[in-house]
Amino acid sequence: MGRLFWKLFLCFWLGMVLSFVVGAAWVRLAADADAGRREAGREAALMLATAETLLEHGDLPALVPALAAWNARPHGPRLGVLAGDDSRLVAGVATPEGQGTRRAVPGARGTRYVLATDVAAVEGDERPPSVGIPVTSGAAVAFLLSYVLAWYLSHPLQTVRWALHEVARGRFATRIGPRMGGRRDEIVDLAHDFDRMAGQLQGIIEGRQRFLHDISHELRSPLTRLQAALGLLRQDPGRLEAMSARLEREAERMDTLVEDLLTLARLEEGDSGPGRERVDLIDLLAAIVDDAAFEAEAMGRAVVLEAPGRFVSTVNGTMICRAFENVIRNAVRFTPLGTTVRVRAWCPAGGGWLHVDVEDEGPGVPPDQMDRIFEPFVRLEGDRPHPGGGLGLAIARRAIESHGGRIHAEPGPSGGLRVRLSLPAG
Repeated sequence: MGRLFWKLFLCFWLGMVLSFVVGAAWVRLAADADAGRREAGREAALMLATAETLLEHGDLPALVPALAAWNARPHGPRLGVLAGDDSRLVAGVATPEGQGTRRAVPGARGTRYVLATDVAAVEGDERPPSVGIPVTSGAAVAFLLSYVLAWYLSHPLQTVRWALHEVARGRFATRIGPRMGGRRDEIVDLAHDFDRMAGQLQGIIEGRQRFLHDISHELRSPLTRLQAALGLLRQDPGRLEAMSARLEREAERMDTLVEDLLTLARLEEGDSGPGRERVDLIDLLAAIVDDAAFEAEAMGRAVVLEAPGRFVSTVNGTMICRAFENVIRNAVRFTPLGTTVRVRAWCPAGGGWLHVDVEDEGPGVPPDQMDRIFEPFVRLEGDRPHPGGGLGLAIARRAIESHGGRIHAEPGPSGGLRVRLSLPAG
C-alpha cells in the first residue's frame, strides 16, 4: 500500500477520532457544568417538599425554624414564603421573580401560601444531555478535514491536468515536478513520471525534426552534384561519356542513402526483417572480415580476426550482417594508413553471449561523444570527422538491440576506438 493510501486512511481515521473526542468532551463538560445546578435543584425540591409538609401540619410557625436554618447556610438554595393573596413576603428571604420555582400550598389553618426558591427544583431523573451539539461539532470537524483532504488531492491533480493539456498543445517543455513542493506520495511520483514522459516526447520530436533536417541535407548534396553535372552536359553534350560515371556514382549514393533510411525506419518500428534462422555468427563474421580485409588492403590497411570455433544463434542474418559490416567498415575508414583493424570475438564463461570487439588505431572519440556516434547523421567535430551518410552505426545499434543485444563504444588500448557488439545465444 502506498503513501497516498495511508494519508487517506489517517485523514478519515483522524476525523472519526476527533469527532468522538469533541463529542465526548462536550458531554463531559456539559455534565460537569450542570452537576452543581442539578444538586442545588434536588436540594430545592427537598426543601419545597419539607416546607409543604410543615405548612400542611403546623402552618407557618412550624416552618419558621426550618426556614431560618436553611437560609442561614453560606451555600445552597434560599426559600421564601409569600402570602397567597398579595404575594407579600411573610417568612424567609425574598427571591427574584421569574427565577427558581414557585409552588402554591395550603396551610394548616386554611391560609394560602406560595413557596418560592431562588433555584429551580429538580425532581426525578433528568433527561440526558442533548446530542445535537456533539453531532454538529463532529460534522463540522469532518467537514473541515474533508475539505482539506479534497484540496490536498485536487490541487496537484489539477496541475497534472493542466500539464496534460499543455503537452496536447505541443508544449513538450512543460514540467510539473517542481510545482509539487515537498509532497511525498503517489501523486508526486505521477508528476515525475509525467516529466519523464514529456522529456522523452520532447526528445523524440526534436530528434525527428533533426532527422528530417539531416535527411534533407544528405539528399541535397548528391542532388546538387547531379544538377551540376546535368548543367555541364547541357553546355557540352560531348562530355556525356566522361560525366556518366559521376552521374551513376551520385545515383548510387542516393540509392544507398534511401535504402539505409528505409532499413533504419524498419528497425525503429521493431521490424528486424522477414524472419530469423539458426546462424553460426562466427562463420558470418569471418566472411565479413574477409571482404573487409580485401577492400582494406587496397587502401593500405589491414583487418584481422581472432574468434572461437562456433557460436550459433537464431537471428536475422541480413540485419546482423549489416551491423557487423557497418562497424568494421567504419573502423577501416578511420584507422590510419599502415595500421590494422582488429576484430576479436569471444564468449565469457557459460557461453550464453558472444562479444565482438572491433578496434581501430584512429584518433578516437571524446568520452562525452561515445554514445552520440550511434545516432543518425551525427558528425563529430575535431580530429575524427564522419564521412558518408552517417547511418551505419545507427543501423548497427538498432539491429543489435532488436535481437536483445547491446552495443557500445569505448577508448581502445592503442588510443583509437573500440566498439563492442554483444549478442545472446538463442
